[in-house]
Formats: sequence, structure tokens, C-alpha cells
Amino acid sequence: MKFLTNLLGMAVAGTLGYLAEPKLRFDLTGVPASVVVKSDVVVADATSGVKMTIAAGSRVSLVRIDGANAIVSPGGINVIGSIPIGETDLVTQIGARPAAPDTPPSAAAPGLAVGGDSQEPAATPEPPPMPEPAPTPAPVATAAPVAAPEPEAAPPSAPEPLPAPEPIALPMPESIPAAAPVAAPAAGSTDVVEVMKQSIQAAQIKEFTFDQVLDWKPEADEIVDGESYQTGLASYKAETIFGVKTIQAKALIKGGKVHRWIWPKSGMDIK
Repeated sequence: MKFLTNLLGMAVAGTLGYLAEPKLRFDLTGVPASVVVKSDVVVADATSGVKMTIAAGSRVSLVRIDGANAIVSPGGINVIGSIPIGETDLVTQIGARPAAPDTPPSAAAPGLAVGGDSQEPAATPEPPPMPEPAPTPAPVATAAPVAAPEPEAAPPSAPEPLPAPEPIALPMPESIPAAAPVAAPAAGSTDVVEVMKQSIQAAQIKEFTFDQVLDWKPEADEIVDGESYQTGLASYKAETIFGVKTIQAKALIKGGKVHRWIWPKSGMDIK
């Protein structure tokens, strides 16, 4: 019976420690248990390698501090990601932590002298004499400002007559050549949408499948790492820890095929 009582007490203590751990850790170490991310962060499952994106403004668990980066997790112990500390509210939380109040010094009751077996009222010191008020200084008379003499206005001078302009011989306008017609794009140019579809159907990346895509859209050409690419966006639905979200992926196309899939905001590669 005593063994069962001890076992029950250990279980209750462990549960209370688990519930109180985030607050105790913040009070004792100054490091909060969770932070709010200010930009999207990619986390990955260390076991399966599956990646997901946590949207900006989400609250996540703070696993540890690694240099200038915060290692965060949406909840799973094996699902973690790295984000710069400046992209979280960690500094704000630590700065808002209240300082520990000072311990007031112990003192004897006012008016009592401590000593021996009895306490007698201590002699109250006489207050120092009040200083005599300083005499009020007499106001100093200020001299009235002397107005500066106004400058005499110079008499207006008569304007000199302007010389008559000489006639200017204008050249005869030459005929303007007609603008050369803009060449239409050559037949068989790269179809951005078709190239993106072929890449997803061929499972070039594993982040999403062809059936998840909601919209295909070509975008303007871009220069990435000194290379010029045609670009396009694929919008797809994915299940996240915050429910079903619509996510975008950008394709960098050159030579009629997708060279890389990247996240539009961070520019990181999509696997």
C-alpha cells in the first residue's frame, strides 16, 4: 500500500512539473518556451525528411539557441527548423521580463531602541533648523531695443533696351524612317505552364503532386545567380499544422525544362 502511495505521488509531481516547466524555465533562465516567427520558416522531419512551411505570425516551440539562429519546432520532437533570432519575438520577450524585486532590509520598529531584555522608546532627534529664505533679487531693468535705421531705397534705373533678335534659319525636316516591325516570338518557344506540368508529372520534386495543384501561371523573366530564367508559379493545397493552406512554388526554366523549384519568398530550393 505504501509503495502504491509513493508511486501515485511521483506521477502527480511529474505531471505538475511538465505543466509548469515553460513558465519555470522562463523565470529561472530568461529563455521563453515558445516564440512567434516574423517570416516563413521551413521545418523538416529528421526521420522521414518531409518538409513543411510554417507561415509568418505563427507561434512555435523554442528547442534551443544555435549561435545567431533559433531552432524551432511546430510540436513534433523530430520536426525542427532554423530561423534567425531577429526574425522572432525572442528579444522582445526577454526585454519585457520584469526584474526581481529587491528584498527590503529588516529594521526594528520605529521609535524602539533594541538592546537588553527590554525595549524602550528611542529618543527622537530634533529636526534641523529651517534655513532663512533667500532675499528676492530686485528685477533688472532691460534696455529697450534700438531700432536699426531703414536703408534708403535706391532710385529705380531705367532698363536698357534689348537688342533685336537675329532671324534663325531652321533646317528643313528630314523624312523620318518608318520603325522596323517587332518580330513575333518564334514558333515552338517554351510554354512555361506545359514545362511546369511535365516537371511535376515526372516527380522532379516530392513537396507536392500534380493532383494537388490548383493553378499554373507564367511569370516575368528573372535573373538568379547571374543566370536569366523564365519563371512560373504553381499554387497547390497542402495539409499543415494550421489546417489546409494554399502554398506557391516557383519554377526557374531554361532551355525548355525546369532547372530548379524554389520558395518564392526565401529563394530556398524545394526538394
